[in-house]
Amino acid sequence: MLPLVGALGTHYKHRTYIIAETDLLSEKKVLDVESSRVDGSFTVVRIGRSREVLQSYFTAILSTLRALMHSFAVVWKERPDVLLCNGPGTCIPVCFAAAMFDLLRLRDTRIFFIESICRVKSLSLSALILYYLRIPDSIIVQWRDL
Repeated sequence: MLPLVGALGTHYKHRTYIIAETDLLSEKKVLDVESSRVDGSFTVVRIGRSREVLQSYFTAILSTLRALMHSFAVVWKERPDVLLCNGPGTCIPVCFAAAMFDLLRLRDTRIFFIESICRVKSLSLSALILYYLRIPDSIIVQWRDL
């Protein structure tokens, strides 16, 4: 995902990275990618995960609602033109918030979901949820069979 962001043109002057509160590695990767860019600015925003590893499905409902509220606030504040997202469930509330603002005609955001290259036989749960809810404008897979 980050090599794709690194290849974005100069049209995207400001970039916002939304990562999970408990994700310790992604922020370091973002800082590495952004240190090589000379154009624009960026921010890193942390939101709660929809579901932690081994978290029960029942309590995941509450954490997903919390993540959704954070996502609405972030999408409203940042007002993205394009939303690039991938695999983890953290992206679902963000995509949902952007889609709701689109539906209400408060914002026109292009949503692209990029499936992990690791998914060679079936789509991830995140991709399936977004696909069946018809949220993204495009779902990009990296294997022909998908």
